[in-house]
Amino acid sequence: MSRDYNLWGFGALLGFILIFSIDALCIKKLTKLFPSKWVIYASLFAVIFYAFANLPSLKFAMKVFPTILSLALGVLAAAVFATDQIKNRYRYTFLLFLFPFVLNLNLYDTWVHYIEFGNTSGQVTDEISVDFKVTDQEGRSITNGDLKGKIVLMDFWFIGCAPCWKKFPELQQLHEQYQHQPEVAIYAVNRPMSSDHPGQAFESIRKKGYDFKVLQGTQKVMDDFGVYVYPTVVVINKEGNMVFMGQLDKAKDVVEALLQK
Repeated sequence: MSRDYNLWGFGALLGFILIFSIDALCIKKLTKLFPSKWVIYASLFAVIFYAFANLPSLKFAMKVFPTILSLALGVLAAAVFATDQIKNRYRYTFLLFLFPFVLNLNLYDTWVHYIEFGNTSGQVTDEISVDFKVTDQEGRSITNGDLKGKIVLMDFWFIGCAPCWKKFPELQQLHEQYQHQPEVAIYAVNRPMSSDHPGQAFESIRKKGYDFKVLQGTQKVMDDFGVYVYPTVVVINKEGNMVFMGQLDKAKDVVEALLQK
């Protein structure tokens, strides 16, 4: 399963359609060779096996639960659709289809956001101030105290994070939008990895043609902010309090709202 959860809603819908189509066809065509319930049992076993094969942690299991449920509903929908004796079978099949269909309409994205960040909007209920120290490309230190009076957006990332790179064009656009507004500071804060060589975080961004500011973080910075999934975007208000933690798409609106105050 892709770790880019923006695609998971479509994946759940596609999985439902595929398993429904295959099972319904098998039940219709192979009933003379063996009972249709064998197809159902085999499909459910495959769904369960797939689920356990993709569960590196309990938290990840919670994230992919809607996909596993969609696959199981696809098996059930095929059994209902292929059974002529069930009254209103088309209606029941359609109702079972609604769950993965709704997931595809950004509901999955909201679910994962809740699992990752403990909320659906990104708004931080208890505004907190985090003391941190990061460094720029010249090795100069930047602290939370240095940024007081600014609206700060920090995009936490690491070099091998594919979803992070996917979001960087949007971060570049945001940088270009606010680069002439001194009250807004936008940074990509790198999490160091053991395989990184010195300066690689800065070099890799420049090679891609981006010119937003990059800061070198530490594992302590990640822990202090409570960042354990990447990318994670944090917005800090002018008072130095964290007011948002979540995805870049929603963070844009938070920055704009803070500017209007």
